[in-house]
Amino acid sequence: MWLAVKALALRWVLRQSLGGLLGVLLMVAFPLAGILKVVGIPLLIVLGVVGLPVLLLLAAIGLPLLLVVGAVSVVLAAVTALLGLGAAVLPFALPVIVIALVVRWVVRRRRSDSPPEPGVEPAS
Repeated sequence: MWLAVKALALRWVLRQSLGGLLGVLLMVAFPLAGILKVVGIPLLIVLGVVGLPVLLLLAAIGLPLLLVVGAVSVVLAAVTALLGLGAAVLPFALPVIVIALVVRWVVRRRRSDSPPEPGVEPAS
């Protein structure tokens, strides 16, 4: 009987502390892992494509290794910041761009469907 009470108490404590924390972490970690799987690998490829030529160029010139690594780090930090800013702005900019394209398409469609004005001959 005492063993059953201890097991229930342990189960309750784990569910309230570690289990709750683990549940929240898993609820956050799985979607984040999915996003990073889709975005993270291409992001690393972009950073590699940008950083590797800079690294090779500076190393071929004969600069000291510490200076080369520092310069490449600065370039990669700038690219990472720009990519992060672009990812942050994209959800706000994308609807505006789509609405502008749809409005432009509707205006062009109306203009082409309207009859010609009187006195103006159509171009042949």
